Amino acid sequence: MFYPLASTTWDDAECRALQRVIVSGRHTMGPEVAAFETAFAARVGSQHAVMASSGSAANLLALAAAFWHPDLDWRAGDEVIVPAVSWSTTYFPVTQTGLKLRFVDVEASTLNIDPDLACAAITPRTRAILAVNLLGNPARLDRLRAICDRHDLLLIEDNCESMGASLDGRAAGAWGDLGTFSSFFSHHICTMEGGMVVTNDRKMHHNLICLRAHGWTRGLPDDTHLPVDPDPFQRQF
Repeated sequence: MFYPLASTTWDDAECRALQRVIVSGRHTMGPEVAAFETAFAARVGSQHAVMASSGSAANLLALAAAFWHPDLDWRAGDEVIVPAVSWSTTYFPVTQTGLKLRFVDVEASTLNIDPDLACAAITPRTRAILAVNLLGNPARLDRLRAICDRHDLLLIEDNCESMGASLDGRAAGAWGDLGTFSSFFSHHICTMEGGMVVTNDRKMHHNLICLRAHGWTRGLPDDTHLPVDPDPFQRQF
């Protein structure tokens, strides 16, 4: 018996939405994406959401936005605690930004990061705990949130496998200072390719917008912490 890894669930309404975008001629970062970001942030209970080309790209954007945050002062060689069980695109963004992976084991009952081991692994160079909500099962986000608050660390959630999951009535992906999601073809909702980063931090949000556009500061307000080009052409979408 053969079971496909993934199959389409799109109906006529979704096919019409696809056609609407195609006909508009605006195939990336247009008004449909902006509306999706707003709706997505509201759905998970975050203030900001930024769409990316994939969940993998969302992870890279999240780590880079934190690395370049003006109030955090991260440096190459600083550590991010990660679980020993995950996918490669959880780990590569850490090393791509010059940070150091610090692996800890997972709980046998959940395969998610063990909060006690994560706490024990904290060193003076630790800057964040990167939790992975594996296969629809949230990590012990309440405990991880408390640990990060106590040690002045960021909590980052790789929630690419667990869109729609929640813990204590709070959406997985929204417990952290940054949370990432995937809308790849085989995931919970599908935009062909796609990902999302959510945050409540305004400066983090502006970093994400800038990094997504290869450093372009268009679309940012005048009071952003980032330098903006006064040329109107550079500022318009």
